[in-house]
Amino acid sequence: MLEFTDRVAIVTGAGRGLGASHAKLLAARGAAVVVNDLGGSAVGSGSSATPAEEVVAEIVAAGGRAVANVDSVSENPEGIVGTALEAFGRLDVVVNNAGINQVHEFGPGVMDSLRRHMEVHFFGMAGVTAAAWPHLVASGAGRVVNTTSPTLIGFPQQTPYVSAKGAIFAFTRTLAFEAQEVGIKVNAIAPTAATRMSDEADLPEEFKQFMRDNLPTSLVSPVVAYLAHADCAVNGEVLQAQGGEVQRLVLGFNEGFASKDLTPELVQQHIEEILDPSTHTPFATIDKQDLSAVGK
Repeated sequence: MLEFTDRVAIVTGAGRGLGASHAKLLAARGAAVVVNDLGGSAVGSGSSATPAEEVVAEIVAAGGRAVANVDSVSENPEGIVGTALEAFGRLDVVVNNAGINQVHEFGPGVMDSLRRHMEVHFFGMAGVTAAAWPHLVASGAGRVVNTTSPTLIGFPQQTPYVSAKGAIFAFTRTLAFEAQEVGIKVNAIAPTAATRMSDEADLPEEFKQFMRDNLPTSLVSPVVAYLAHADCAVNGEVLQAQGGEVQRLVLGFNEGFASKDLTPELVQQHIEEILDPSTHTPFATIDKQDLSAVGK
């Protein structure tokens, strides 16, 4: 059984939805948990200590250890890490889950939304991870679990959200190289689950009900718990998790087409070969990655 006795975890955005589910599972397995949540709306407005405090109360009532933190991941990541050190004296795990989602058509008025999504999703995640980094190194088995999205394939009217999630994908894959040198594992999940965000989204009610019936948050959190555990054997990976299914989400190259006399016309003539998915080869794991292939 993968237990977290004597381990301390931060879970951001843990007052509701996926974050609350992650925090409760880690606590049930023995971790002391900092339940961070600003307590705002799904689009990032307002604040309240109630969501984080309610999750803490539930964990404590079940015999676990937890404290609430209501700092903003984008404005005071150091305060979130400080809460873990003050309450529990160490830090071993960071689960970056906090985020917002606001549908916005692309055009001249989109930039504020783009900046806001990057500020919360990407810079908030990066800031908490950076503040936690020396303590994760000191842990000897530090773990970072980030949250990207299956919408990386593209999604209409979601350019701000998906762009921020794409940055998290690249961050995870790249930081993993540095992490392996200091004993830390950095991975990510790409979850699909019924949450407040999906309930408030502009989706058919039938699909929302399908998500409630088949895609509970409880079937994502076990993936987070594995990636957060000291026995986690992978680094730099992104695992898609939904409804009990777990898959590797990865970039890669296909065989494509090559010519030393390349012209626009040759690109046009060979475009089907260039886009052919049947020859696609995914990137190797970080510990076996041959960087000489990049850029060729």
